[in-house]
Amino acid sequence: MKVIITGAAGFLGRETVFSALRRGFDVTAVFHKNEIFLPPSVRRMRIDLTDTGALQSFILQEFPDAVINCAGITSIADAEAAPARAEQLNAALPRTLAMLANHISGRFIHVSTDMVFDGDKGNYEHTDMPLPRNLYAQTKLLGERDVLKFGKNNAVVIRTTLLSGNSPSGKKSLHERLFAEWAQGKKTPLFEEEIRQPVSVSNLADVLVELCERPNLSGVYHWSGNEKLSRYEIGVRIAEHFGLPVEKCIEKTNYEKIGVAAKSRPRDLSFILHPLAGKLKTRAQCFDEILSEMSVPAGCEAWYESVTGRKVVRRLVKGVDF
Repeated sequence: MKVIITGAAGFLGRETVFSALRRGFDVTAVFHKNEIFLPPSVRRMRIDLTDTGALQSFILQEFPDAVINCAGITSIADAEAAPARAEQLNAALPRTLAMLANHISGRFIHVSTDMVFDGDKGNYEHTDMPLPRNLYAQTKLLGERDVLKFGKNNAVVIRTTLLSGNSPSGKKSLHERLFAEWAQGKKTPLFEEEIRQPVSVSNLADVLVELCERPNLSGVYHWSGNEKLSRYEIGVRIAEHFGLPVEKCIEKTNYEKIGVAAKSRPRDLSFILHPLAGKLKTRAQCFDEILSEMSVPAGCEAWYESVTGRKVVRRLVKGVDF
């Protein structure tokens, strides 16, 4: 299968490239500013994804069987700092890709977010009504609706949540952000009432790739790990997994301590994974499985060894020949 993966320089995009290679796909990785280091079998294409003409020419020339869109603005702060660009990448881009993929009868897999919900209910089903609380979520919801409208039966939207894993920069994932603070001697305040359902980036990538081969599946689905945890519980489990002193790393906090402004934060963004979980070979992971994939982030080794006495040993990436 010939597949194009946009946002290939990002945390999820890069992992999706690896997953597609393991499945034997013919992969073209699309990136813009950030250089990427991938196996030589992967074709790399530098494109400004906001240049609709260039993007259209590229897709029509390549004529892929599937397009996986991992590109976009991925944080509330970045969206608010550049609202026009957030609209371009989170709404206009997926609309264009969905139209192009449908035109060539190709599959289109688009990644969205749990943030499209307000967090008041929790246990969200894929059929629940979205109610975004911020600009980032609003742009992602616009993208979802256009993907379904213009991609028709060829398109799938996957809403997902906190990404875990080992990013190339050592700064992107859940545990890496915590380690960055801990290594600086900071104690991280984590909410006890905010519920999330973390997912392994490699597990999510496998889902995106498997969906390319499942033309019977279209529409909106949810994917995450299968364990609902508070942010505080997540931090404690990570610290304990690495043998770090919880009391020195984490401070339990709540909305009352922080103030009224924090009440605008989505509280419970947990997912019901049915029906997708019953339709895929890739299965949702428990948090212990997700923890087992984590390694000490680059740059934190000396601090970690001094605190725990454990020697950091790097593991080679499996399944990809460089």
